[in-house]
Amino acid sequence: MGLSLTSKQQALLIWIQERLADEGVCPTCREICAHFDYKSPKAATDMLNQLEKKGWIRREGGLSRNIRLTQGNIIGVPLMGRISAGFAVDAVPVYDEVLAVDPAAFGIKDRKKAFALTADGDSMIGRQIYHGDIVVLEFGVSPPQESIVAALIDNQSSLKTFLRKGGRAWLRAENPKYPDLEPVLDLQIQGVARGVIRKLNS
Repeated sequence: MGLSLTSKQQALLIWIQERLADEGVCPTCREICAHFDYKSPKAATDMLNQLEKKGWIRREGGLSRNIRLTQGNIIGVPLMGRISAGFAVDAVPVYDEVLAVDPAAFGIKDRKKAFALTADGDSMIGRQIYHGDIVVLEFGVSPPQESIVAALIDNQSSLKTFLRKGGRAWLRAENPKYPDLEPVLDLQIQGVARGVIRKLNS
């Protein structure tokens, strides 16, 4: 197994794997520079050197597309920041890192629709989602009744249970100390929860 990666190394490794899965070829250094906005080929080479040193890839001399994977395929999920599992807060999307997990493990067939958020608060403890849990979500799908969703409600983001009745939609907390959230102007579903990743205390 390769050594652990920084978020930037992980993002590069996952992109290489996605290129191989989608196009059947690995990227060149020039393509890596263009995709990640590196200012020089040396930056791409340095990143590849680290991946090779840590045992995730190997490179063959004399080829422009010389990257070969040495580990099992890791199709990642972008961790987009924190979402309120308490009172709704202003939505500020932040790209933190890429989780080295396969979206298919959570039933997400199109990996481009997968993203993750870190729960912030205790409003969803009745559905076994706790502060600090990472929630894996799928966007672009209709939420079933009583599904857990990440939603933008009147321009504030929140993680809650989705309810709809008689053409009216609202969000329910799963902790009695929090009220239901009913939209004054707008309710947009950003993603439907498909799974939870929890780090255990050592």
